[in-house]
Amino acid sequence: MKQSSIVLLFLLVAAVNVAVVQGDYSVEPYSPQIGPSDTIGADSTISFFELPLWVQLAWGISFLCAIFGAIKFGPLVLGKVKTILQNKNRTAILEYIGNNPGCTIADLSKNTNINRGTARYHLYLLLIERKVVQKKDEKQSYLFTNGGTHLDTKQVYGYIMNPSKHEILTIILNRPGISNKEIAESLQLKRNTVHWHLQQFLEEKMVVSRWDGRSRNYFLLPEVEEILREYRK
Repeated sequence: MKQSSIVLLFLLVAAVNVAVVQGDYSVEPYSPQIGPSDTIGADSTISFFELPLWVQLAWGISFLCAIFGAIKFGPLVLGKVKTILQNKNRTAILEYIGNNPGCTIADLSKNTNINRGTARYHLYLLLIERKVVQKKDEKQSYLFTNGGTHLDTKQVYGYIMNPSKHEILTIILNRPGISNKEIAESLQLKRNTVHWHLQQFLEEKMVVSRWDGRSRNYFLLPEVEEILREYRK
């Protein structure tokens, strides 16, 4: 890169020197002309090859410098512009995840107007850089910024972003001790669907269940209840 800059500088200096040496002229004060004068334009048109040699050389060297500069430095400039745009997208993605813990790639793409392919690329880099972490269940991945809240607690935020899970957690919050059947009837969901969600909550240690002799009743753990109440404010 250093050698290329030196060559480019040499060509520019050569072009300037040619113009200065060959383009000798003098400057005199303006004196008004006596009588009529022609102000309608050039007296004649000449071709490039009829111009003085120093003009041709200066133009040729300047043209070569422009081509050389575009070839040598063009990719560098374009790379810088691309990097700036990528960093802009990455910053927007990181900011959105920070403001919406537990969001999904679909939410991210929709609300930041970044197409899903581009979002996946930047998320991959953010995951490598450990600026973002994700928590997965069988059907979905939830995104969080790294640090702060423990990953197990972040799962609660992820489930809050899921409509079905949010409804089930909320109804347990409002009606502690509710059964699978009562949840299904209240939310108009299939019992096996509710059972599937409840099993995930149990595995994640977000709820506990108690058998009363007739049915199994569900309760939120205190830390999950606190997060849900805070989220609803």
